[in-house]
Amino acid sequence: MIAALLLAAALQSGDTTVRHVDGRILRGSRTGQQPIANQMVVLHRVGHDHSGPLDSMRTSAQGKFAFRYRASGDTAAIYFATTAFGGIVYPTAPFRGPDVSGDDASIIVFDTTSGPVAIKIGGHHVIIGSPQPDGLRPVGEVYDLQNDSTVTAVSRDSVTPVWTTQIPAAAARFQVNTNGDLASGAVSRQGNTVGVFAPLSPGIRQVAFTYELPTKAFPLSLSAARPVGVLEVLVQEPTARVQAPALREVPSVSAEGKVFRRFLAQDLPATGVLRVDVPRMSVAERQSIYRVVLYTIFALMASALTVAVTRGRRNARAARAPITESEPRSRILVRAIANLDDEFDRTGPNDHVANEEYRSTRESLKRELSEALADERRAS
Repeated sequence: MIAALLLAAALQSGDTTVRHVDGRILRGSRTGQQPIANQMVVLHRVGHDHSGPLDSMRTSAQGKFAFRYRASGDTAAIYFATTAFGGIVYPTAPFRGPDVSGDDASIIVFDTTSGPVAIKIGGHHVIIGSPQPDGLRPVGEVYDLQNDSTVTAVSRDSVTPVWTTQIPAAAARFQVNTNGDLASGAVSRQGNTVGVFAPLSPGIRQVAFTYELPTKAFPLSLSAARPVGVLEVLVQEPTARVQAPALREVPSVSAEGKVFRRFLAQDLPATGVLRVDVPRMSVAERQSIYRVVLYTIFALMASALTVAVTRGRRNARAARAPITESEPRSRILVRAIANLDDEFDRTGPNDHVANEEYRSTRESLKRELSEALADERRAS
């Protein structure tokens, strides 16, 4: 019935072009990529007028699938395919043309494990702004998490995170940056521990959050606890003192007219400690720059540092594993929408509040996805 309605809408709009998607479902392993037979694949449509699954099928013995469909309604609608493997939903990238095949239509899935998986820190970015009128300083942290294995790491239960880090005990107004690879609900704070509960598949994932620190929290000490591929520190105050092993100052960067001193260090050991001391400032000198700190975080999250990505490629080749590099923002958002739909269908909430929250979250993700695709088209 749905397919008939969509076809009728397509014919009314004059769009009778048949679109083709020819892809494969492959399981990543250290011995290479193996096709998965009889795996369910779902074709999705996301548009401002209507959204939902369009078609589904199971893969052949060679792991192949093929969809034929017609675009309908909203010309900005996005089409993509997903498959669920080991309880994790994996999406393709949004289809960018009427005929999609090869890597653009293929999905690599991984076995899951709740056992120990070494999650490396490819990059750690710290942004410290000047005080706001209330005296609190905005601080942003971005982690580039590398899973160089061939399995997706998952929590063994609802209270055990996949990965953790520490923040200062005095941190206030903690907030997860939802423009990262992980949704806000997948990251939580307990005391001075920040935990990631979302599955971490092979490749690079970014987690970002902000908090505020009072003046008494400085001098600030942040312990690495694990080796860090690249440490980047941005500090607004020109007289701040920043110290860490092998840390060197490089040319400053600007964000919305604000200048940040920039420091870099490579291969920080697990015993390394970042120390930041900032000057005391009078109330008259304070300024609200929270928006600038967030803007800087967005810029850092556009992609992982080149050093981290290069290291990920080298480790992937060494393990002969099909590691996915830092994903485009559009693919991350597609996964978020697919996971949201899958959770909604699985739990089936029937109260008004839950339904409204689902629709509101989905609309927000759709808007972000449209913006991300537009940015990627301009970049290409």
